[in-house]
Amino acid sequence: MTDPADLTLVDLLPLLETRRLSARELVEACLARVEAYEPQVRAFVVLTPELARGAAESADAARAAGRPTGPLAGVPVALKDLYLTRGVPTTASSRVLEGHDPGIDAAVWERLSAAGAGLLGKTTLHEFAYGTGSHPTRNPWDLTRTPGGSSGGSAAALAARMVPVATGSDTGGSLRIPAAACGISSLRPAQGRVSTYGALPLSRSLDTAGPMARRMRDVSLLLRLLAGHDPRDPGSLDEPVPAYPDDGRDDLSGVRVGTATRWFWDDVDASVAATCRSALGRLVARGAELVPFDPPPDTERVLAFPGAYGGLMGPEALEHHAPWLAEREHLYGPAVLHRLAQAREITPELHAQARQDRRRWQEQWRAVVAGHRLDAVAHPTLPEPPPVQPDSGRGPGASLRTTRAWSVSGFPALSVPAGLDDRGLPVGLELAGTPEQEAGLVGLGITLDEDVQLWRSRPRCTPDNPLDAGGTV
Repeated sequence: MTDPADLTLVDLLPLLETRRLSARELVEACLARVEAYEPQVRAFVVLTPELARGAAESADAARAAGRPTGPLAGVPVALKDLYLTRGVPTTASSRVLEGHDPGIDAAVWERLSAAGAGLLGKTTLHEFAYGTGSHPTRNPWDLTRTPGGSSGGSAAALAARMVPVATGSDTGGSLRIPAAACGISSLRPAQGRVSTYGALPLSRSLDTAGPMARRMRDVSLLLRLLAGHDPRDPGSLDEPVPAYPDDGRDDLSGVRVGTATRWFWDDVDASVAATCRSALGRLVARGAELVPFDPPPDTERVLAFPGAYGGLMGPEALEHHAPWLAEREHLYGPAVLHRLAQAREITPELHAQARQDRRRWQEQWRAVVAGHRLDAVAHPTLPEPPPVQPDSGRGPGASLRTTRAWSVSGFPALSVPAGLDDRGLPVGLELAGTPEQEAGLVGLGITLDEDVQLWRSRPRCTPDNPLDAGGTV
């Protein structure tokens, strides 16, 4: 039998439900992977095997007794360590919050826990999701490289097959960037689709919660559990949850995928671009049409760093951190202190202008999508391979150059594996659209993911004990 740790969520659930696999066996398989690869990958801030085992034992007992169980009963999950968890410290990978027990659970964890999931551990991130380095976490595909951020720990844990389900958050690209770097799938949902209650904030205007998994079908399943209105979150959407699909489409006739004539494909590494073009060719082979278009007229002004993105995020981050800075500034890392110092230069007038620019940017994208009758916009998630560690000296501009376009808009955007480049590293293709198109984007992502099937491939987790890079399960 295939090692349970290698199975994706949609393959695991039928085995658990029919008791061909016990939840305890699944948890122990994941913990064996943690023991083997965590010393090299370093994806976790804290491990909670007793919680994962407890949830598994409860799920197994319920199934044995014929009692109803939740849809994720006994499934181990990893949470990005900015989601508050009662009884388990939440540190945001910062010494500022070392040992911090919030006494409450984030909405994302409430929903996963209510579905029966068990917490395997909490994963690393750039400090407060605001730093610029991924150390100490390494990319399982190449241990010399960064896993991307800021949700790099969750992406690395998934790629190393230490856990089948994880969560992240996205302010400027922090779900999509590590997904692309580590060869997994994720969606930044429309702003407010998933509650951010109980997630340590960076920017209330931009922060978005979302799931991560090795397979886009898993992401879709998780969205059905996580999405929905939460009155505790002031930005939560009070509208019906999209009908996220179970599967993709064989026939894409009539589907129009936009490719921008500038900016989004400019200065992209040749092998990354070729891998993304090849992935788009798979969609065309199923009947989709590629539609060139000129990006919105404000593109350069809105996206030039810091632009509207920095104008929104900076003052809001500074407001959130002000109390801690007053008492514990010496505990912050230098990268976060540098960015908070930059935020002080953004005046209230610039912040107000950024809000105005955001509204205009949304209107311009709606006009582009409607005018060209687009079902999705496609471009490389990252313009280049993940950089070699240490990356703490790199600014965020290059990696955020295209992802922040969708953060500023508040529109949904996903990253799905396009394949491997000529270095053997994963490449992500970003698909984005309007909030009304979110379910369709997920369906398109599933279609491509089920064709490429990078989720079958195993990355190198250690130089001495590879998982047969390029092999399949």
